[in-house]
Amino acid sequence: MSESNTQVAVRRRRPSFTWSPLVVIVIANVLLLIYLQVVAGQNLFEPRTLSTLTPLLGVMILVGLAQAFVIGTGGIDLSIPSVITLMGIMMLRESQGRDDLLPKALLVAAVVCIVIGLLNGVLVEVIGLNALVTTLATGQVILGATVIYREGALSITRVPETLSSWAQANVAGVSLIFIVAVVLAVLILFFVRRTVTGRRLVLASASSRASRLTGQRNLALRVLAWVAGALIAGIGGVLLAGQLSSPDMSSGTPYLLLSIVVVVLGGAVLTGGRVGPFATLFGAVFIILLDHGLAVQGVSTGARTLVQGLVLALGLAGVGLLLKPRRSTSRRIETPGTPPTTPELELQHS
Repeated sequence: MSESNTQVAVRRRRPSFTWSPLVVIVIANVLLLIYLQVVAGQNLFEPRTLSTLTPLLGVMILVGLAQAFVIGTGGIDLSIPSVITLMGIMMLRESQGRDDLLPKALLVAAVVCIVIGLLNGVLVEVIGLNALVTTLATGQVILGATVIYREGALSITRVPETLSSWAQANVAGVSLIFIVAVVLAVLILFFVRRTVTGRRLVLASASSRASRLTGQRNLALRVLAWVAGALIAGIGGVLLAGQLSSPDMSSGTPYLLLSIVVVVLGGAVLTGGRVGPFATLFGAVFIILLDHGLAVQGVSTGARTLVQGLVLALGLAGVGLLLKPRRSTSRRIETPGTPPTTPELELQHS
């Protein structure tokens, strides 16, 4: 083998590092953690701080995973905050604050989430309505119905003791809500990587045209993504209600922008086709740590909301820059008889 061929072979064997949204958000979390822990002097790992941050983080992860399913199809679900609020009020009224009625309340909540997910999915995927306008409208309908629904049980102000005790419990300062969220992220990763239905959902969400070319019936699976998103948001709403003990009509309001921010920070493309459960998890970690750091330093709520908007804009710009080189290098000349390139939804990228 000549010297030039040997050099080429060595270059081919040399591992190459590729910047990805997951790598970037992990690095951003490490830098933010170092700043808060070392520079700002905030002891984030003491049990008292963990017991405050991890339930917030757990709910944020669940809300982000719910939005991720929808963003993977190219849509955005603006009804998620209303679903979260409805779940809290439902835990009050359906259970009447009694432990023995909690299973009934949970069952009713699950059915309602499925109906909401189906409604949104059919309106967007089957009828073809715009996702933003549709979910904004359904969110307002859900919120108005929740107000009327709440008036029938104004005297009930606390969720059942079993729910609040469980949602407020922790292990060495780490909230059970956070543990549930991480386990769910693992299950979603397993579902989309290791099951036939999950892989078909990945393909259907990545591209309607691609799934038709491979013979998949993608419409039902795309609607399934909306149902899954509503159910996960419902789980987040129920656990948030338990954490708060006395949920009100503003419980879901903070998650309108944040549910999108954490998914974008994980590298999501809002046109669909790139969402990762663990990247979304790290996006949630970043936004919760950032908000906590700003709050401890006395930054006002309005200024923190402004920062969240800036983070969303920077996240979108960063994802675009990261994907641009890949798109340019992935182009190829197609010859007659060459099968079309199938885009891949990276929901399975952790």
